[in-house]
Amino acid sequence: MYKIGMFDSGVGGLTVLKEIQRIVPSSHIIYYGDNGNAPYGDKTEIEIRELCLNIGKFLYENEVDIIVIACNTATAASIKMMKNKFPIPVIGVIEPGIRAALKVTQNKNIGVILTPASAKMGAYKNVFDVIATKAHTLTEKGCKLICPMIENGWEEHYGNYLTDEIIKLYVEQISDEIDTLILGCTHYPIVENNIAKYFKKNIVNPANETAKELLKELSMIKPKNLTNTDPKVEFIVSGNSKNFTVFAEHFLGKKIDSIYELDLQVTGRKV
Repeated sequence: MYKIGMFDSGVGGLTVLKEIQRIVPSSHIIYYGDNGNAPYGDKTEIEIRELCLNIGKFLYENEVDIIVIACNTATAASIKMMKNKFPIPVIGVIEPGIRAALKVTQNKNIGVILTPASAKMGAYKNVFDVIATKAHTLTEKGCKLICPMIENGWEEHYGNYLTDEIIKLYVEQISDEIDTLILGCTHYPIVENNIAKYFKKNIVNPANETAKELLKELSMIKPKNLTNTDPKVEFIVSGNSKNFTVFAEHFLGKKIDSIYELDLQVTGRKV
């Protein structure tokens, strides 16, 4: 059985986890939600990279076979460094999302909504310029409020009206020429239905393509632990576990049996 390590700044990576469990159901997953340091979108690239390397070290020491950076901002800031530092495969969510958008766009005009930190780093633009043709264009739009809104429990504290107004604020700034919109933060698929009210064309959720990329990578390696055990997910959070658990159980549609609170800025012990 493969042991998969994955992390996000909070609950957004659950959108990727859900797809991984669907495509790779027989797996042991360690999910680290760094909600104690959320949102990443307001931090500097150096701060984000340091957080990611600490989490990567933690996952590697827990003998995972592969690391999934289930966060766009973290992918942009740290994937190259993490690939160099850890002798196991490391995959992110940016390139799979771009490849999916290139498949569905009709007029070659692609947009992406993402966190301010991701936009500042040119998270999608840098990768897009490498893998897309010159005929394709990409426009990035930083969205400061969506990720914190979701982390703070948008259904309870914001309601559909205010949620829609916040999303509308950003989506209405997207050019009419764009026919495909990438959800460039793993939190955003959680409110995809709200986004779809204002963007009526193609919407790309990179989570599915990331899970497919994971399956491809796993097919090329052997698991470190060949013991056959029941599939499970261990959740670890750096902040409040109660709020995370309530949201995760609602989103995943199942009870969470294993969750720990562990701030890696204080201690780096294994679970």
